[in-house]
Amino acid sequence: MCNSSEKITAKRPSKYVGCSNFSVTLTALLALVVGTASATTPVTLVIKPSSAMILTKTQIQLQVTGQPKGTTCTWQTSNDLVLSSLGNGEFQGQSAGTAVATVTCGSIYTDTAVIQVNSSTPSGPIVITKGGTYSGVWNSNSPTVPAISIATDQPVTIENSVITSKGDLIDVTGVSTGANVTIQNVTGTALDPGVAGLQRGKFVNAKLIASLVVENCTMSGVSYGVNGSASTVSTLKIDYNVATNMEDRASDGNGGLTTARPSLGHFVILGNIVAPNGADIGWNQVINTIGHTSNEDVVNIYKSVGSANATITAHDNYFEGYSTAAGSSYNGTGLITDGNATAPYTAYVLFQNNEMVHMAGSGVAIAVGHDITVKGNRVVSCGVDAYGNWFAMPYADGVYLWNFYGVPQSNFYNLTIKTTAGGIIRPTSANTPMTADSWINTPDTNASDSIGLKSFNDPCLVNGVLNPQAENNERNYWAAKKASAGVLLGDQHQQY
Repeated sequence: MCNSSEKITAKRPSKYVGCSNFSVTLTALLALVVGTASATTPVTLVIKPSSAMILTKTQIQLQVTGQPKGTTCTWQTSNDLVLSSLGNGEFQGQSAGTAVATVTCGSIYTDTAVIQVNSSTPSGPIVITKGGTYSGVWNSNSPTVPAISIATDQPVTIENSVITSKGDLIDVTGVSTGANVTIQNVTGTALDPGVAGLQRGKFVNAKLIASLVVENCTMSGVSYGVNGSASTVSTLKIDYNVATNMEDRASDGNGGLTTARPSLGHFVILGNIVAPNGADIGWNQVINTIGHTSNEDVVNIYKSVGSANATITAHDNYFEGYSTAAGSSYNGTGLITDGNATAPYTAYVLFQNNEMVHMAGSGVAIAVGHDITVKGNRVVSCGVDAYGNWFAMPYADGVYLWNFYGVPQSNFYNLTIKTTAGGIIRPTSANTPMTADSWINTPDTNASDSIGLKSFNDPCLVNGVLNPQAENNERNYWAAKKASAGVLLGDQHQQY
């Protein structure tokens, strides 16, 4: 939970133990997850650099720190056709594309780095001041200069492109009536800014926009996916995109990361957006690695409004692994209506048929607003990582409704929650497992609300025993759902 510029340290009272409470022994739980009867303190492997851009037929040497004593490390690549492993952390670019380099030390200690391979030297940053369609390979080596800057109200399309940047990847700023931008079939990789205290760039940073479409894009390591602010839009679509390993921690200036989070990252945040024709955020896949990445709410609708006839709708999205490795308490949520104590209040929003799996935060939240509907979502998280340790999630719930900012009841009404499947397992203050399906702050409800919480089936607990397979079942459910719908996610243009 956050606004567009600062952290909100919202916490429910520590005495809170959820709407239902189901305990099993922690020993039994850990034994099921890691095959032992006790937790194992994880060793933190770190690859440096964690992201990079190289050319075909050139090499990059990756380094790893934190190797446990007595273990042997092996290096692998996710795509030999793009990036080949030469051994001992050295890789060579083979063809244009994006690949993930992975180091494994022992059996469970791993880390990854995202490597963008280009077939030709990218062009420097570009500033677009005239409408048209643009394709290319662009890079910015400056953390303060976007790879692409769009400063015109004329229609601009960025398509079939590859972007790398130490700063924002695409910056959009209208000049009068608002920018009109379409971004499609683009692969973007955020690079370490190389300056201590700065965080990686946003894939799209957009303000004063009249129309924005972001479709079939693939983004890696970005602090934000789409940051839209201060606009009245006729068209807003963010569909069919893929994001992996988002990162909002600051650089240490030496290829690594600190625990500071200069700005809490989101896949999508709409801040002070007015969308009378509604907005569509659908069929996006965001997968992060718990313990190795950091981001806050995946989709945050902040002081933004649709209309009674056309809602801001987030539907059929899949979010996995949202968390922070910064070591601080985590308040992130898969989908949230957010804001503060002053108008405008978020309104006319629909969260429908989304999936949230294996995450450290809550599933879906109504923290402010009116005329908001949450229905048909699936939330499944069994609460422990690969080492058998609890996530930092002392306040996570499958769904919650809470007038956190204390806005007048006249601006917190017509709220609907129904048919949410699954459930979350998290620790009590005594470090024992419990179900945490929902939390409804009863004084915040009124006669206009419809709260249905009977659909939770808690697949992570079977006869009182933890069932991590429930998360795999959800992953399979998502794969089948995509196949049935025939959707193609991420950049579809041929880079080779």
